[in-house]
Parts: sequence; C-alpha cells; structure tokens
Amino acid sequence: MVCMINSIKYLMSTNNKIKNLKEIEYITNFNLLGAHIVKNRKAKPNNKVLDEMYYALQSIGFYVHNLITEERLYEQSLSEFRADKIRAVERARRSELKIIELEQKLQKLKKEKSLGL
Repeated sequence: MVCMINSIKYLMSTNNKIKNLKEIEYITNFNLLGAHIVKNRKAKPNNKVLDEMYYALQSIGFYVHNLITEERLYEQSLSEFRADKIRAVERARRSELKIIELEQKLQKLKKEKSLGL
C-alpha cells in the first residue's frame, strides 16, 4: 500500500488542527482498509474482487496523496509569494527613505554652494 510517512511529517509541521485531524482520520481509515484487503488477498490469492478492491484502493491512495501534495505546494507557494511581497515593500520603503535623505543632502549642498561656502 501507499506509504504515508511524508503526510504524517507534514501534519506535525502545520498549524491547521482541523485539517490535520481530517488527514489523520483518512490515513487511519486508509491503512485499516488496506490491511484488511491485503490480509484477505493473502488468504484468497485468486479472488478477483479482492484484487479489484486492492488496486482501486491503491489508486485512491495515489490520487488523494497527489491532492494533499498539490495543496501543500500551493500553500507553500502562496507563503513564499507573500514573503517576497513583504520584502519588496520593505526594500521600497528603505529606498524611499534613502531618497529623502539624499534629496535633503543635495538641497543642503546646493544652498551651501549658492552661499559660496
């Protein structure tokens, strides 16, 4: 069956408790169902229904894992975009302050030059 270790690591690192609980519930139910299917397939190796269930559950596991991964990457991308925007705004503010400072120095130098100092 599909290994869910990466999902569990992610669950430990995020703050969204409700999402975590839902994912843990999914993982638990998925593993429970998978264990029963694997056990019954070993007991009845030529059972086509169990084989179909096994491959269907495997497909569901891959699909849900892909959805979870895409959602994480989306959230990570949004977080990075926000951080980039904040850095750009802070850099622009520092630049504006530097411009004001340099304009004041320029005015001071122009005034000194006009007075012949």
